[in-house]
Amino acid sequence: MIKIALDTSSDALSVAIEHQHKIYSSFEVAPRRHGELLLTRLQTLLKEYGLENEEVELVVFGKGPGAFTGVRIAVAAAQGLAFGYDCQVVGISTLQNLAYQAIHQHSAEVAAVAVDARMDEVYWGLYEKRGDKVCLMGEELVTRPETINQNIDLLGLIGDRKVVKVGTGWDAYVQQLTQSSHAIGEGPVFDLKPSAEAYLSLLKQGESLKVEPELAVPTYLRNNVAKKSTKKAF
Repeated sequence: MIKIALDTSSDALSVAIEHQHKIYSSFEVAPRRHGELLLTRLQTLLKEYGLENEEVELVVFGKGPGAFTGVRIAVAAAQGLAFGYDCQVVGISTLQNLAYQAIHQHSAEVAAVAVDARMDEVYWGLYEKRGDKVCLMGEELVTRPETINQNIDLLGLIGDRKVVKVGTGWDAYVQQLTQSSHAIGEGPVFDLKPSAEAYLSLLKQGESLKVEPELAVPTYLRNNVAKKSTKKAF
């Protein structure tokens, strides 16, 4: 039996398959081509590793927040695949995905995730390592970058632990995030993309809720998802 994971919440398209504790993946930056390429990449991956006839037990998807259209594509694809394979689905936060990658790649204890949400806002989440888990501190927000310190007492939460910054928001709103940067501490910013492989690792935390495909829902955080913006998507 296999697990399928996918993410289309950014300009990257990420697909992964887990079979007998081995992970096979495909990752490419393909702006505005997710709907066109997603199923093709998945079928190619299944065929390449001889898994076309394997039974699928679970479909995992990045539920957002992220690019509005991309998140919807992921939800729809996960639902369609799960209905076809007669299995359940799991949606996992894209911010948690980025935090997981950053913490493990850079041996950090806390990840401060700020992703450009356009409209002069960021998707924000503060995550910490607890044993072998990466867990949310507080709540995920969509907020103006200069107000983050008003929502979360960064200094009190972080203390003297090693922090890594990740996400497109740190570079998109350098001035607005100055106060938060000082509270967190100086250091490099890592511009990672959500990874399907990371979702499969996050499943092992045992906290993800399996649901029937018709109950798969996206996380937008912002109520007004239709508002126009000329700012480049992350």
